[in-house]
Amino acid sequence: MEYASRLQRFIAFIIDVIILLVIVGILSGIGVIEFSVSEEANTTDGLIQAIIVVAYYVVLTVAFGATLGKMAMGMKVVDRDGNKAGVGPVLIREVIARALGSLLTVVVGAGIGDLVGLTVAIVIVIMILFDERRQGLHDKIGGTFVMKAR
Repeated sequence: MEYASRLQRFIAFIIDVIILLVIVGILSGIGVIEFSVSEEANTTDGLIQAIIVVAYYVVLTVAFGATLGKMAMGMKVVDRDGNKAGVGPVLIREVIARALGSLLTVVVGAGIGDLVGLTVAIVIVIMILFDERRQGLHDKIGGTFVMKAR
């Protein structure tokens, strides 16, 4: 099996972000949540948005081995043995990568949560850029790898 390229991972991430923005936009448009990126954002709405993001990544990755972005780019998330990653590793992976900053923002406030989220994101990107197996922090802690699906 071959590790997914850095460019594939980046493009898949962009696709997933666009899909999530559409989902959150629709939910905001029908009044389920209030979408805001300002400091005055409702804590409950921020938590709901974090749950939506984690659910998107976890449900798709557990069910299909990849998010829609990863599927479009011909990738899959696997465990150390090359099998589709299970619920535990995927949940650990995605909470670290996607929700840690959001959850801390809800618990301790925007400044610290945003700083932690940004720091984790930077560490993940740097690790993917320089790791020979292209694992980010979330992959290493979750015991996962992003591989080419073919």
